[in-house]
Amino acid sequence: MNTRTIKLMDCVTGTSTNTEAVGLYLAISNAFKSGAIVKLSLAGTTPMSSSFMNSSFGELVEEFGIETVKKQLRLVDFKPSQALQIKNYFETVSSYSR
Repeated sequence: MNTRTIKLMDCVTGTSTNTEAVGLYLAISNAFKSGAIVKLSLAGTTPMSSSFMNSSFGELVEEFGIETVKKQLRLVDFKPSQALQIKNYFETVSSYSR
């Protein structure tokens, strides 16, 4: 598998709304479809709302499944609080996927 680095803030204009999340979703979805492992850089990322996370990460889980997302998505350039927020999000989503 090839690896692709995606900088979150290069894909979006903000991290608050569903609409703002579409760019991130499309970038990661396209990379997954090509079989790539995605290194998602959170450098300079503003706090993400639940709406943003649902329309980016949630849509990825809907399309590819939680296991694929966990296997193919790696976080880089993150603060511990960002990693915790995303980890908690995926744990919540996993509990609904069972």
